[in-house]
Order: sequence, then structure tokens, then C-alpha cells
Amino acid sequence: NDSSFRQMQCGDVVAKASKLITFVDLAGHEKYFKTTAFGLTGNLPDYAMLIIGANHGLIGMCKEHLGIALALKIPSFFVITKVDICPEHVFENTMKSLHAILKKPGVKKIPIMVRNQDDVMTCARNLSSDTIAPIFLTSSVTGEGLDLLRQFLNLVPQRYEWFSKMSKEPEFIIDETFAVPGVGTVVSGTLKSGSIGVNDTLLLGPDVADSSFKPTSVKSIHYKRMVVDKAVAGQTAALALKKVKRNQVRKGQALVSSRLQPKAAWEFDADIAILTHSTTIHLKYQAVIHCEIIRQAAKVVAMDCEKLRSGDRAIVRFRFLVRPEYVIRGTRFIFREGKTKGIGMVI
Repeated sequence: NDSSFRQMQCGDVVAKASKLITFVDLAGHEKYFKTTAFGLTGNLPDYAMLIIGANHGLIGMCKEHLGIALALKIPSFFVITKVDICPEHVFENTMKSLHAILKKPGVKKIPIMVRNQDDVMTCARNLSSDTIAPIFLTSSVTGEGLDLLRQFLNLVPQRYEWFSKMSKEPEFIIDETFAVPGVGTVVSGTLKSGSIGVNDTLLLGPDVADSSFKPTSVKSIHYKRMVVDKAVAGQTAALALKKVKRNQVRKGQALVSSRLQPKAAWEFDADIAILTHSTTIHLKYQAVIHCEIIRQAAKVVAMDCEKLRSGDRAIVRFRFLVRPEYVIRGTRFIFREGKTKGIGMVI
């Protein structure tokens, strides 16, 4: 709403900005948990910001989302909103509940109430250590606490060391596909490593028809609505591809260097931990895998123990049910089926 920004295009703001922060707004309702899982695994966030209404308190899904962020090892901070209309006793109950959760054995975080600039500096410096949980008290009506939150976002550093990944082979994961009139097929996603320039040739796959990886060239690149010659590791970009039809691309595919010799896999081994499950998990158990952009049903075809219950860990082999996927060793993922939720790492 600032009048100085009304006449500016998005590209102008990006070109003049000293720091860019991308917010990924994820769903709070249980019905849309798959969207939240997709955002937390596929968009490679540096941090998780959990919004809590002071007058509503900690609802069940807030605890669920905190648990997923902890499982994926994403440092989190909390923003308490509507403090201007919240009765004193309700606010105290909300804060007691939050402090109690943060001190639980599985969480073990130090809650820090951010009240001044010194607190902002301390939290920004130590948030990536994943031992503290900054708490901001805000009101959108009175503006209380928003300056401290803005300063914190300006100071907090990137968690991923993207600079060291720029020299590696390019690996781009696709999370959206478009057909743009006059341009052709456009894919958007995150560049996990390396750099991609205009006219670079990469392998696109797994192919929809035969799961192979086929060469394609990059026609043009857009970053934050600006035309650029090159995208580097850590950036989300849109790439226009040459001679590729819209029905040949889908979410979950990747654009990778031919030197990586990529292959699609029907099966993969993983080290998993069960977060919540009402009964036991046996062979042939089926769940939906959320691994970065990949979202597909898979079943357990082998495991190193007879059965699993809540809190158990095991090495298991999953087999995708619909199509093979490009899975990378060391990637963290979530799997779910009804109320059952678990986390794992591809090995």
C-alpha cells in the first residue's frame, strides 16, 4: 500500500533490493496437509515461521506443523498475532502452552521473547543453530512488534550454503509447468546446485512415456519476473524449453547435467522414523511419499524388522506404485497415510 511502490514493477523492486526474502504461504488446515508437506519439502525453505493467533491459542495443526519442521530439521520461529484484542488470561494460557511444548524432550528449544533490538540481534545470529525459538508479539492493527519482525527478517542469514554448490553440476527440480502463448513450454522450480545459462543443454526426465532422460535446451530464463542470462544454485526460476510439449513435462521431474548420468528408480531404501501411528506397520504397508517435489503412493517391500510402531526406527525399501521417480541420496522426506505420519532419509 506504500505509494512509492505503486508505480513500480516487480522487476524494478528486485533490481534495487539489498535482500530478497521469498515467503511460501502454506495451509494451516488439516485437509490441506499435503500442500504444507509439499511446501516444506519441495521449496527447500531456510526457516519456518509459525503464526499463532493469541486469542485462539495452540491448535492441533500448529503442533503438527512444528513436529514436521523439527523432523525435517528446519529452524522455526513464532509470530503471535492479534495481541491487541486478546484478553490477558487467554494470552497467558497461550504463552504457557507454547513454552511447555518448546521444553518437551523431543523439542528442547529455548524460548526467547523478542522485545528489543538486542534480542533481534541475538536471535538472528543463533537461529540457524536450531537451539532457540524466537517469539514475536505482533498486531497488524496497532503495528506492535512489526518493526522488530522486519529487522529480524532483514538480519537472519541464509541457512543453505548455496555459494559452495554453484560449482557443482546443475540440478533443477520442477514444481510447476506452463504453456505460454508465443513462448512454448515453461517450467519453474528450484536450482539445487550448479548454474544454468541460456542455450544450455540439459537432460529432462523421468520421461512421462518411458521414464528415460532426454536432452533439451533452455530458450530463456526468468528470475523474479526479470529476464536473466543465468540462474544459480538457490534461486527459483522459470525456464522456457525448446521443442518440448506441455504434456511431456510434469511436477516432480528434473533438469540435470548429462555428467550426472541420472536414472529413474522404482524402488529406494530409506532410514525412517514413525512419528504417529495407531497400530503396527508391516510389509506391503502403503503411504504417500512427499520427497521434495515428488508426491506419489509407495508400498514397503522390505524392512529390517517384523513390525513398526510409533517412535520406532528402521531401514525399509519403498516401491513406487504409479511410475518411477528421480530420487537423490541424502534427501529428507515425509510419508503419510490417514493419521499416520513418518519421516525418513533416502540412503
